[in-house]
Amino acid sequence: MKEKSLKDKTVSGLSWSVLDKLFQNAFVFVAGILLARLIDRENYGLMGVLAIFTGLANILHESGFSSAIIRKKNVTQSDYTTVFYLNISIGISLYLLLFFLAPFISDYYEKPILTPLSRFLFLSFLFNSFAVIQNARLVKEINYKLITKINTFSVFVSYSITLVLAYFGFGVWALAAQVVIWTFLKVCCLWIFSKWKPSGSFSKESFKELFSFSSKLVLGSIINSVMVNIPQNIIGKYYSLGIGGLYNLAYRNYNSANDVLNGSVYSVSYPILSSIHDDEHRLKHIFRKFIRIKAFIIFPMFMGIILVAESFMHILGEQWLSAAPILQLLCIGGIFSGLETTNGDILRIKGKSGIILILTIIHAILIFGSISIPFIFGLDYLYYIAGISSTYIIRYIISSIISSKLINYRLIELGKDLLPYFAISLICIICGYLLCYIVSQPIILMICQIIFVGILYIGSLYFSKARILREAIEYIANKRIKK
Repeated sequence: MKEKSLKDKTVSGLSWSVLDKLFQNAFVFVAGILLARLIDRENYGLMGVLAIFTGLANILHESGFSSAIIRKKNVTQSDYTTVFYLNISIGISLYLLLFFLAPFISDYYEKPILTPLSRFLFLSFLFNSFAVIQNARLVKEINYKLITKINTFSVFVSYSITLVLAYFGFGVWALAAQVVIWTFLKVCCLWIFSKWKPSGSFSKESFKELFSFSSKLVLGSIINSVMVNIPQNIIGKYYSLGIGGLYNLAYRNYNSANDVLNGSVYSVSYPILSSIHDDEHRLKHIFRKFIRIKAFIIFPMFMGIILVAESFMHILGEQWLSAAPILQLLCIGGIFSGLETTNGDILRIKGKSGIILILTIIHAILIFGSISIPFIFGLDYLYYIAGISSTYIIRYIISSIISSKLINYRLIELGKDLLPYFAISLICIICGYLLCYIVSQPIILMICQIIFVGILYIGSLYFSKARILREAIEYIANKRIKK
């Protein structure tokens, strides 16, 4: 792949991926405000306790094969067909298993509604198992234009139906319907517009080759999914469903931001870096660019959410005000979690799935410790969340040390790539915080802070001649000249 075509693919992929995430989350943001006013926090708590089951099921039926297919250079029809049939088999088996386990889930939380609710919600991963390959092929081809169109349609329709259901009092069923309808529509669109259809039969040779890479990834993903979702279950069970609902709402908003800021870059960076993994010099060069892109986006946005969290909760209503500190703590960990995924790219590209598994196990041990301490000493749930957030900082430091050695990327170079964006972001956020002494109305304050910090941040980078901003401006200018 030539440098020019690689750059064009990277920019095109990032542009469509960011557009996809921005539209989805802008619409979800508005819909989320309306839903928070229509549905109480206990219903959000019910959805939260089921997240760990849907998360695990999605990981198991995907089985890490998407990453293996994206990484592999010469993928055969036999590879695609083998993974396709495997995903469907696992998806059906898991749904049947969880279908019959639903009453036990309901009994554990002492909420009878969880039996029918979980059986309905679990349809989402069953549907999803039919289109894992179609989605992986689009990602591998960096065809985010089609992905954006499919996601835009699915999100708009599913949330529109959800808002109608919530308005007529369906409560938690409206939230569950959004997930199921969104997945069903996305799968239908992928089948209609994707050029690939299964042909041939299951191949043991393809399975063995792909599974050798994916097995450690899926085990690590299972552990990671448990660690990510278990806070909602523990809070919902041992504190209250109301507090669990606060956490669920805060996590939904954090996850939406994380999806825009990290998901768009991550989804493009892995296939791009995979395509040049044999060229060590170019790999390091492009890797550093992605590090700077992430720093450019992640630092100001997560810090900005921390700044406006309290004002934002006023928009949702008084019942959600206590979710502000939860969202702020999640965003602190989110900064390092977002940056850490680039290290994961390098480990996957270099075939170090074993190291990824070890890192995940270490992270799980750290989270277990952070969970245990608040219960031992009878501390407030915020200490519990703060402990979990701090584990992402430790994981990022460890993974940075390991991944940097694989591509001869010195830690001093990492500091040079990150610190300018961190320092400028922090100064801009501090300046934005001072506005609270001038403006007292929460909604107006939030709008003023967003606009002021945004202008100050971009202006500071422009006058300091930041490389990422300069390259983006030059690229756009050159495109216009060519047209």
